[in-house]
Amino acid sequence: MRHWFTITVTRSGCIFMVTLIMMSLPSIVEAQKPKDKKLNRVNLAELYSENRFTDFNAVIFHDSDEESIVFLKVNLDDLLYTADLQTGKHSAHFSIRYWLLSAYESKLPVDTGSLDCIDSAGFGSGTEMILRFGIRAAFPGGYILIVKLADENLQENNSVTEIFPVSKKSRYSGQNFLVTDENNNPVFENSPDKDIRFRIRIRDDSIRQVIIRYYRDEMSIARTPFAIERNIPLKLDADSLYTLKLTGGESELLRLRYPGVYLFQKNPAVIEGLTLFSFSEGFPEVESPVEAVKPLRYLTTQKEFDHLLKQPDLKTAVDSFWLERTSNHPERAMKMIAKFYSRVMTANKLFTSYKEGWKTDRGIIYIVYGAPSEVYRRTGEEEWIYGERSNMLSIRFFFDQAENPLSDNDYILQRSSGYKPGWYIAVENWRR
Repeated sequence: MRHWFTITVTRSGCIFMVTLIMMSLPSIVEAQKPKDKKLNRVNLAELYSENRFTDFNAVIFHDSDEESIVFLKVNLDDLLYTADLQTGKHSAHFSIRYWLLSAYESKLPVDTGSLDCIDSAGFGSGTEMILRFGIRAAFPGGYILIVKLADENLQENNSVTEIFPVSKKSRYSGQNFLVTDENNNPVFENSPDKDIRFRIRIRDDSIRQVIIRYYRDEMSIARTPFAIERNIPLKLDADSLYTLKLTGGESELLRLRYPGVYLFQKNPAVIEGLTLFSFSEGFPEVESPVEAVKPLRYLTTQKEFDHLLKQPDLKTAVDSFWLERTSNHPERAMKMIAKFYSRVMTANKLFTSYKEGWKTDRGIIYIVYGAPSEVYRRTGEEEWIYGERSNMLSIRFFFDQAENPLSDNDYILQRSSGYKPGWYIAVENWRR
């Protein structure tokens, strides 16, 4: 397979002097996934670590039945630029390595590749770089794309890894759509701000319209891990239906004006497609007192929470809640607030499915317990461990991937009454 790479520079408008080197990558599996270990046996806790030096995102678009395009966004501000001793010129040196698996249980990759980048123009520019490369993902099939970014100028903790699903089992799934902004750059967030204008693009330019199914944002929050009531099935009856015209496989510029979930369908008979969300202003961050109150439900009784909601000044109510928890020590209260809402924001980034990440089953566990020390994934299942895998006293949570046409990131906790004592201890640690 040919490997090809292009770059796009965003925000600064400058032209980057970037050296791109294509490398064969026979050692990537040995370096990160030893031959005697399948990916489902590797601890993936790094994915949820709170101490990574950078994060990056990817958009995958199925450009043909044989290949798919990966757009990768790198924040250059997070990289270390070092100065040349002779010229004084600063440059960053980072590498991208990837491999494609057919499943977490697979031992050999379907495709591998790497990219070496040296940038000498992005220093201090507050710029993002978009890399574009192809992967050998044939239709029909489902794959897992593992991408590792390493800052070669850093000596320690210099790499981060992300894992992205590649869904090519259907011609109607979300990765058969591409969302681009006014400058034709990919939109990496599936919850674009309501002021951002974007286009929907599909490969088949013979399709003249797509259907938009709109769902109002009335999604419930996660239940406690010991609440074993019957799960309520997801409502798939849309609140509204719209038709969106396409010209040459592309829509006009759009905005998500109303809060809720938008499903773009190529085939009106198949409830499958591209899902975009419109949540609160500033999402995934928490920027309003109303949004700050809602996650406190995980730490309060129903009576306490109802009292918070009735307060005329919600900001004062939130501040008072945390001051009471810390015996009126403002500095400790500020640390608790920063810690709590940092987890809420991270949950929104990592676990958003058809509702905000903090409302999900993985979100509630992450917010209350923090990042797990060990994470293992198998097809359709994820295991979190707090403690050591071999320790019988460690806390384990198991999540099953739900069949959800609105999201492939929806996981349901296997609830148990056995979680009740540990849950109250974890919540009490936040309250005292």
